[in-house]
Amino acid sequence: LFAALVPVTLLITYIIAVSDDDVYPFFPYVSDTGTLPPESCVFGQFLNIAALLILITVCVRYKQLDTFWSSQDAATKFPKTNNVALVMGVLAALGLSIVANFQVDHVKSVHIIGAFFAFIVGGMYFYIQAYISWSTRDIPGSSKIVRVAQLIICVLYAVFAIIGIVTVIVGKSKLGPSTILTREWSPEYAGYAEHVVSTVMEWLGTFLICAFALTFVPEFKQLNLELTFKIKNVDSNLMPSA
Repeated sequence: LFAALVPVTLLITYIIAVSDDDVYPFFPYVSDTGTLPPESCVFGQFLNIAALLILITVCVRYKQLDTFWSSQDAATKFPKTNNVALVMGVLAALGLSIVANFQVDHVKSVHIIGAFFAFIVGGMYFYIQAYISWSTRDIPGSSKIVRVAQLIICVLYAVFAIIGIVTVIVGKSKLGPSTILTREWSPEYAGYAEHVVSTVMEWLGTFLICAFALTFVPEFKQLNLELTFKIKNVDSNLMPSA
């Protein structure tokens, strides 16, 4: 659901933003497509749902590993690493929600903090999960194809992140003192080529996040989730036998 919802959200907000002339149409930043209404309404609503889906995925993954290591005589266990990954995953989900609700043109500092959690801390979460996958290969549903896919995604994500950060710095230095919004950055302004490279890297990085989430599917298909509800301070003899 997460891997499907994010691309659909970005496509919808991009179409609306371009139709309303709110962004320069050739590869704007993801956040620039969701900074003005009405596209910001769709951007915020759908990414909040995506953040919740990330949170659920992170918690299921944590519990999956914890349960497997507790119930099996696993050769390798990383309980502390699993705890760190849980914290990072929760921060990444929080970051996406912040990105969704604090638009870059209005509360830029908060938006950047959210983007840091979503993209940088979220990327670190995936690196940890890839490390655990390669170190714990006997998890039901695990396969070499999935582990290789995770490794490739992590390498590409790191490359795209480095290129994106470098080009945005170079592009802004070339732009100089010009005060324009990034969503208005067009070819007549200096640093445009570097700007486009950085935006392309952001889009590709976003899709890689969705792709990595899909790598959990084979293992998650091996899980059964059971919920137990209990009423506190009730005499068990008074409860119906059913």
